[in-house]
Amino acid sequence: MHNPIINWWRSQQFKLSLKRGDIRRAIQLLQEIQKSGARFSWLEKLFRDKLQLERYSQEYKRQTETLSKQLTEAFQQKDDLILMPEDEFVKYIYKVFNLIQHDESKLQSTAIDERIFDNFESSLVEYLKEEFSRIPDKQLFVKLEDALEDINNLKIGQDPDYRFSLTPHVYFMKYFLENVYCIYLAWFLIYQDALLLEFRLNHKK
Repeated sequence: MHNPIINWWRSQQFKLSLKRGDIRRAIQLLQEIQKSGARFSWLEKLFRDKLQLERYSQEYKRQTETLSKQLTEAFQQKDDLILMPEDEFVKYIYKVFNLIQHDESKLQSTAIDERIFDNFESSLVEYLKEEFSRIPDKQLFVKLEDALEDINNLKIGQDPDYRFSLTPHVYFMKYFLENVYCIYLAWFLIYQDALLLEFRLNHKK
């Protein structure tokens, strides 16, 4: 028997196995077809892709189960790992940021920790001044207008293209500092509610 005839016979047996629901035999025939070097039919390709998706799904399920087990074990030990908030530090942050809890979902801040952020803001201003000083005034005005138009896409829920050289600089001026402050306070609130875990390294002697 010539190879084309053998390949045709395998393909027919493959179809028959699928109709009968004999998946094991269908997998065996698919492997034989692949080893022979014959091209897969559209049905054989579809079945091959289905098997690959099932394998990926099983692997994902195993990884998920492993991570869930590790997470469960971590939470069983969380009492020993939780980074407990210090009352004095919590009071200090409330004082320097003048935090006012209006209700469960609204927290207002009307001040800032100057010791932390004054130097930070000053360094950022000096950096921007140095960057702008390298550009002639006429070009600077045009570049800033283009960058401002680009960065204003954020107001309509779109990401800036960042195709203009000064788009990052305008972002620094308009949004960066506020975002830094918000992230700082967000992590403080997580810390305050004892939701941070303390990771400890075990050193073997």
